[in-house]
Amino acid sequence: MRRHALREWALIERRVARHPRASLLVLADYDGTLTRIRRRPELARLDARTRAALRRLASRPGVRVGVVSGRALATVRRLARVPELIYVGNHGLEAAGLGVAFVHPAAVRARPHLARLARQLERRLRDVPGAWVENKRLSLSLHWRQVPARSTERFRRLAHDTLRPWVRQGVVRVSEGKRVIEARPPVAWNKGHAVAWLARRLRVAGARVIYVGDDRTDEDAFRAVNRLQGVSIHVGAASASSAARWRLDRPAQTRALLERLHR
Repeated sequence: MRRHALREWALIERRVARHPRASLLVLADYDGTLTRIRRRPELARLDARTRAALRRLASRPGVRVGVVSGRALATVRRLARVPELIYVGNHGLEAAGLGVAFVHPAAVRARPHLARLARQLERRLRDVPGAWVENKRLSLSLHWRQVPARSTERFRRLAHDTLRPWVRQGVVRVSEGKRVIEARPPVAWNKGHAVAWLARRLRVAGARVIYVGDDRTDEDAFRAVNRLQGVSIHVGAASASSAARWRLDRPAQTRALLERLHR
């Protein structure tokens, strides 16, 4: 059973304090972690208190703060509006901020293929109510949060029938999150790889890495942080299966955690 990160805060403080002279790296997913999931992704904006908590924590000496999202980097940066952060987009395929600049070369090469696939998916799904394809340039998201129950099976059938030949040809890999199907370049790189890369790039001791997330795609990051002996925190139901070793119930508690780290 995962322990609640706020109720047993002293345990996390002791773990993080093992390397007092090392930098602290605090990373969080965006949707469902820093902000509530909305029916339309563009509506998921940070509330003023969470934005202020991120800004205050990022201003502390020796603390680096970042957002690790499946969204395009430019999109999540525009929604968050906190310039003092490191932003990681497209499930780790791109990163920027605080001297960090990275785009995975395989993702760059995949752009033309993803553009063609996006057009094909848009044609196949245009008659499914509520379905839409988000072209994030380095990956694609097929959203079905607004698809009515009567059309869900049709959406999934059309989506996977369209994606299947591209997967067989090795053009994309497919994964699923909360009411979304992701098509990404066929490269062994995910949020976990990005978190481990950032820790090395920023020379952060493993035990000083904290990662907070809520979705299936955050599980790779949880496992990476566990290998680093850091602090992995899942946001969601206590009964949910997760590799994270700690938990929070909802995004408002993520803000509370950020505020405690600032003290």
